[in-house]
Amino acid sequence: MRIDNLALAIGGLGFLGFGALMLVAPQSAMADLGLVLPDGVPTTEIRAFYGGLELGLGALLLAACRKVQYRRAGVVLGCVSYGSVAAARALGMLIDGSGGGFLWGALAVESSLALLFLYALRRNSRPM
Repeated sequence: MRIDNLALAIGGLGFLGFGALMLVAPQSAMADLGLVLPDGVPTTEIRAFYGGLELGLGALLLAACRKVQYRRAGVVLGCVSYGSVAAARALGMLIDGSGGGFLWGALAVESSLALLFLYALRRNSRPM
């Protein structure tokens, strides 16, 4: 399997899994982080943004895995999306002085995926 397809498949499935969890069970997912998510507007907002956006990103990355003409754009999308989430998480941890197993684990996964996408992008570099 090509490195770009591997990155697209792993990244796409990651977004789909997390997006599905946030769409179906946002209150349980947030409770695992120590957040109480009340019914109504707050829960709907989490379902929409964390569920819907991540499902869309996952679908795009997986589609790019299957269509050669979308592959490079998908790799760029994966690199930017996972990279920006990792950067924002790291900055938030620095600003808030927070850490803990979940945050460090999530940062490691997001950073690793961003680096995998970057490696795939450089390895198969050509103009868009």
